[in-house]
Amino acid sequence: MNPWMHYSWLDKHPGPFQVGDQVAFRFGTAQVEGIVVEDRGNLGRGGKRLYGVRLCMDDVRDPMYREYEAADLRRISAPHTRTTQPTRDLIEE
Repeated sequence: MNPWMHYSWLDKHPGPFQVGDQVAFRFGTAQVEGIVVEDRGNLGRGGKRLYGVRLCMDDVRDPMYREYEAADLRRISAPHTRTTQPTRDLIEE
């Protein structure tokens, strides 16, 4: 979610993941890890919940941003304190 906009529907209907959760998912043939940086809401095919995920493939390349359906993600760990707004460092990296 954009931290400068308020999405009342998303606040009332939280999905299975929160901004800051560390998740694992399939990227091509590899299983990779990333961090949820945005809850896009039910914008997916058939109204499925979408999440924006930031991932790094290695130390050389810049981080990538991809969107995945909730069914494609598996939580590895949750942040220590959950917030409804993403922190600025998660968005800008």
